[in-house]
Amino acid sequence: MAKRITSISETPTDTSLTPSKGWVEMDLKWLVSESNLGSKYTTVGRTLFAPGGSAKHALHKHDNAEEIILVLNGHGHSIVGEETLPMGPGDVCYIPPGVPHSFTNHSDNEVCEIIFVYGGASSLEKAGYELSP
Repeated sequence: MAKRITSISETPTDTSLTPSKGWVEMDLKWLVSESNLGSKYTTVGRTLFAPGGSAKHALHKHDNAEEIILVLNGHGHSIVGEETLPMGPGDVCYIPPGVPHSFTNHSDNEVCEIIFVYGGASSLEKAGYELSP
């Protein structure tokens, strides 16, 4: 029988996500994906953006998945297309497939914690992740 449950504490941080790939001062854990729970169409992750004003997920897109971001703690800014959206606890942002977007924690002293969902793709690779110019 396939595994059906996991927890944030049991899920390892993805150390392959480096600044050169757009992941700056972030602690990302893949909670639901094809590789850990057998998902076929959805990816769920948790990210902690470090304080200090430089933690960010650089401008990128994924043509094969829409994304939803939920801020649990802290504050940040999502850029979606041409819009800059300030976000705080309880705020939810929808990003259509193929639209360039980013997320930044501008706080000097507050960690920003988000949950994100890729709808339509069971992994980062299947989402079609690529950095935007």
